[in-house]
Amino acid sequence: MSRQPSPAQRAVQITFVLKGHLKNVQVAYIRVAALLARVRDERLYRALGHQTMEEYAAARLGLQHSALYHYLQVYEWIREFHPAWLARRPKGFIPELSDAAALMWIERRLRDPRLPAAARAELEALRAKALAGRLTAAEFRAMRARMRGTAAPLRALVARLRGLRQAAGRAGGVPPAALDALDAALHHLEAALAAPQRLAAAARHRRHAAG
Repeated sequence: MSRQPSPAQRAVQITFVLKGHLKNVQVAYIRVAALLARVRDERLYRALGHQTMEEYAAARLGLQHSALYHYLQVYEWIREFHPAWLARRPKGFIPELSDAAALMWIERRLRDPRLPAAARAELEALRAKALAGRLTAAEFRAMRARMRGTAAPLRALVARLRGLRQAAGRAGGVPPAALDALDAALHHLEAALAAPQRLAAAARHRRHAAG
């Protein structure tokens, strides 16, 4: 009669399998983002009878505006800041999709040559924590609030851009590329506003899972 594994042995085995599955999930969202970018860049959606990338994504993939442009934004960020993650078998830590918005925000701010030394040092520390999966929602919110102040002007800009996008859609004759550009700009602004909420939701989910 074979000996049953102890609870500790089972825990180790299950944890090993879970790590593999989580890694697959992390790699999967990167591959989805890369393929969506390929369809966009090569305008392959037109081969299926769609006039815009957004129309294709909704009809063929069930991806609405926000999800589509979040994936495309993630791809552009990875291509610029972490091209090694686009490898077939990427190595090292890769953040979850829900955590990517905070890291994107941090890394893009670090590219600003006018960033004060103190702010740069704090952002570098937060970046290191984010790349290790240890950045909390509270830490990110606090730093973002200090660097950006109130979000009211950005919300006002988003509202104006939404109105412009709706008007362009109703006008007729606006080139699809122009509509795509407006959609992309709107998504980038919406993502900047939503980044702390995404990180907070992810943190709540992790706390719930741990409990």
